[in-house]
Amino acid sequence: MALSQNFYLENRRKMAEQLENNSLAILFSGREIAMTEDASYPFFANNNFYYLTGIREPEVVLVAIKDHHGDLSWKLFIEEADPLKEKWVGKKITCEAAKAVSGINEVFYIKELPRVIGLTSSSQILYFDFKSPQHQSFKTEDEELKKTLKQCEIRDLHPILAAMRLIKTPEEISAIGRANAVTKAAITEMQALIKPGTYEYELAAFFEYFVKKAGTEGLAFETIVATGKNATVLHYVSNRCALKAGELVLLDLGARVDGYCGDISRTFAVNGEMTMDQEKLYGIVNAVQQEMFTAYRQGAVLKELQNLTKELFLEKCCRAGFVPENNDITEFYYHGIGHPLGLDTHDVRPAGDLILAPGMVMTVEPGLYLEKRGLGIRIEDDVVITDCGCEVL
Repeated sequence: MALSQNFYLENRRKMAEQLENNSLAILFSGREIAMTEDASYPFFANNNFYYLTGIREPEVVLVAIKDHHGDLSWKLFIEEADPLKEKWVGKKITCEAAKAVSGINEVFYIKELPRVIGLTSSSQILYFDFKSPQHQSFKTEDEELKKTLKQCEIRDLHPILAAMRLIKTPEEISAIGRANAVTKAAITEMQALIKPGTYEYELAAFFEYFVKKAGTEGLAFETIVATGKNATVLHYVSNRCALKAGELVLLDLGARVDGYCGDISRTFAVNGEMTMDQEKLYGIVNAVQQEMFTAYRQGAVLKELQNLTKELFLEKCCRAGFVPENNDITEFYYHGIGHPLGLDTHDVRPAGDLILAPGMVMTVEPGLYLEKRGLGIRIEDDVVITDCGCEVL
């Protein structure tokens, strides 16, 4: 179930409203990166490019031209098909397919880019996405085009797109919900495999198999399966250890659907039953999450939610007899309470304090990590901010 053409049309309209007159904006889908002499890494399109076009192919350029009257034209530039190459790697996107997906009617071959920009643009302002990774940054070898672009005043497109992507449409929220539904179903099935002697990589492999069998695009991020002390490393991805009786195992995983990420964390007892201390600590994490569900509401400042989380953890841990050194809760809790979620797992956001507003999708992920006891506990769910609080996805 792909997102609608109208979704991309509306995103382009909103972006164009914020461009100055007499300007040019260029976004690039990205280029493939060689892994070996005869193979490339799996290609992943620039998310801002995808957000505006729905296209996920390499070597595609999007150009917006806004003239001095404020009139706008959108143009796509794609690679011309190479029949011999297509026998090895499959068909390239056609002009007709690019139009159908994006809703952009002016589609050219990429070799025509210098000529078309040269003919249609006397722009004084040039917008680029300054935060694009190097392989997703537009470059040209055409000397005349370089001269044209060098004459422009350079502006950063990223803040405009980051602010737009922060507020999700119902289509986007639905896609995240579908990603989470698959992720949740996979976790339910995985519980039968959680027992002493199972390896972390077996659980990770099962999750990847499950989400791909469900017809998703695969993983939203590299799966974390961390047992015992490994769970105190926040982004542990080695997944090489065997599960042991008496320990906990932390799962942090997500499927990707229509480009959008799920992100769920769960913690289980390896042999099905927690010790008294494990149960107390798990209860603290669960209680803090429930309180944060109430605190996540429009107008709340993420920095203040983080401070509240620390206060709650310190109070509850000390009351239960788990006292951090110097009463500094960062010994046990050393990450943020949440982050925006969307096309990126840690989705883009504008600079400055993040103030929650309706339509934002956020994670709520309190955790406690007691390295000396060899355990880490995290419970993570995703919520959408509404007019009257938040809704768990």
